[in-house]
Amino acid sequence: MNATQSFKIYEILQRHFKNDVDAKTVVAEIELIIDNKFDKERNILSTKEDIHLLRQDVMKFHVDVEKRFNTTILWIVGTGIGVVGLIFSVIKLFVTQ
Repeated sequence: MNATQSFKIYEILQRHFKNDVDAKTVVAEIELIIDNKFDKERNILSTKEDIHLLRQDVMKFHVDVEKRFNTTILWIVGTGIGVVGLIFSVIKLFVTQ
């Protein structure tokens, strides 16, 4: 909570309570509650460093997937060439006999 928000709440509560002490106490308690909730949730929030590390991990994963895809394509093409060569060999074997 920033100072402007605290001041606005203080002004509203001062008009409601018609005294400064109660208004200041309530504003201080509200700020304390907000700070405590933020401290509890701080571990869940990600930092810029966390996001940067996550991006690096995603990029590494992307590169690994691309390499595996390229390797798979090479195996498929190589196997296809081998099968075509085997088919031609079998055809040549039966045609020449």
